[in-house]
Amino acid sequence: MDELVISEQLAQRIQAVARQQSRDPESLLGTLLRQMASADEVLLPRPPSSLTDADIELAADVRDPDAYRSAVRAMRPKTYRLARRYWLDTGNIERLSMTDEELDKVFWLIDHEGVPRFKSEMNEYQPPVDPFAGLIGVLENTAHDDLSEKTI
Repeated sequence: MDELVISEQLAQRIQAVARQQSRDPESLLGTLLRQMASADEVLLPRPPSSLTDADIELAADVRDPDAYRSAVRAMRPKTYRLARRYWLDTGNIERLSMTDEELDKVFWLIDHEGVPRFKSEMNEYQPPVDPFAGLIGVLENTAHDDLSEKTI
């Protein structure tokens, strides 16, 4: 058996999460390694049985809710991979050990700085204002089809 030297702080975090889950640290680390999918792995969309319609927030302007939900389910595995890389880099073993099914219920978004956010943070975190949002409204309310021809 080979030995791996890790910091005491990281070892304590791994042991704490393993205790919370009533597992041994080796089992926890094995699960984490299996979850860290290789870049070549085919990522299947999240099933509606896990990422339910109620788990997916719909904006008022969504024209086709079913297509939107399908797109969210297809994108989530990629988003979870990015989130896990962040948690691995920052040493957040507790969040890193969450299953896709657990993330389906609590995950919200990855912010503009690359930080994964949970639904519980919705009232604490305000995404920056999109500077193009106002421009889209102006373009939608114009009678011109091609603004490149319009002079100011």
